[in-house]
Amino acid sequence: MRLDLHRHLEGSHSPAALAAVAEQFQLTDPLFFDAATRRYRPPGQLAAALTMAAPSDDATVFYECIKKARAAYVSEAAIGELSRLTFLEAAADTDGFEMRVSLFSMTRTLLENERVAWRDVPPAQFAERARRLLLVVLAARDAAAAIAQKPMLVRVGFSRTFESEPHYRALAAVLPEHRAALSGLDVLGIVTGPDTEPMPPALRALLEGLRKHLPDLTIHAGEFADHRSVDRMLELRPDGIGHGVHSVESDATLERLARDGVTLEVCPTSNRMLIPTSLARLELRRGATPLRALQQAKVHCVLGSDDPTPMGTCFADEWALAQKLGVDLTLLEADTLRRWNQLRR
Repeated sequence: MRLDLHRHLEGSHSPAALAAVAEQFQLTDPLFFDAATRRYRPPGQLAAALTMAAPSDDATVFYECIKKARAAYVSEAAIGELSRLTFLEAAADTDGFEMRVSLFSMTRTLLENERVAWRDVPPAQFAERARRLLLVVLAARDAAAAIAQKPMLVRVGFSRTFESEPHYRALAAVLPEHRAALSGLDVLGIVTGPDTEPMPPALRALLEGLRKHLPDLTIHAGEFADHRSVDRMLELRPDGIGHGVHSVESDATLERLARDGVTLEVCPTSNRMLIPTSLARLELRRGATPLRALQQAKVHCVLGSDDPTPMGTCFADEWALAQKLGVDLTLLEADTLRRWNQLRR
C-alpha cells in the first residue's frame, strides 16, 4: 500500500482547493481576488505564490508559503470545506494517509483573520474555539473518507515555539475527549536561534500528561539540527521521528534508533527544498541519500510528502523519487505496513 505517513494539513491545501474555497466564500484577499478585474485568480496564478521557486536554506521562504494559504482561514465553514477538499486530494494521491493538524496555529490564525488579538482571548475560550475547529476538521475527514473509501488518520501537532503556556495547556485539556478520533501527538515548528529544535520543559510535561490518552508520539528532529537533536528527543520515547536525516551523522544514534524500533518519517523532496546544503553534506558523508543510509543501518523508515503544495510535490512523486534514489522499496513497504499497524491499534 502507498501510505503517506508524514503530511501536514496546512501544507496540503492545493491551489485548486484554495481557488474553489475563495470563490465559494467570496474571499477578497489579494492572494485570491484581483480587484482590478473583479475576478478570482485561477489555480495557476495561485500556484506561483504558494510554491517555493527553488531550494533554500532559509526556512522563512517556506513559511511564507504556508502563511499565504492561511488567508483562507476566515471561518469554521471555510476551514471545513478547505479541509474536506484537501483530504479528498490526499486520498487521490495515496492508498491512505495520516494528516497532521496544527490545531493551535489554525485557531490562532482564524482569530487573527477575525481581527481578534488571540493573546487577549482567555485560555478556556481559546481552547473551546480550538475544539470546534478540531470537530470541523474531523467532520471533513469523515466526509472525505466516505467518498474516497480510503483510511485517513488525524494527528494533532504542538509547536515547539510554545507561544503561550496557558493557551497550550487549555487546548491540551480538550483533546482526551476526542482521543478515539485521533492517532496521536506530534511536535513540530520552525524555530530560529542557536537551538532550532528545542523542547521547552513545559511542553514536555504537557506531552507526558497527554500520552496517558494519546500514547503515540512523533517528534520533528534531526531536520534543521544535527544528530544530537535526535538523541535528546529519544529521551521522550517517541514512536516516530519526523525527518531525522541528520541521524546518519552518528553511528551511535543510528544504533539506538534501530535498537529502540523508532520509525523515521523521511521526506526526500522536503529535505531537498528546505535543507539543500545540509543534505548535500550528508549525502557526501554517507555516499548515499539519507533514506538509503538509514535503511542500510537497519532503521525503520516510512515515506512522507510533508507539505506538498509549497514543496511542489505529491506522494506519487515521492515514491518515484525513492525508487530513483535506489531505496529498497520492498523494505520501505514492510516498514510502512509495520508503522501503519501500530497506528491502527
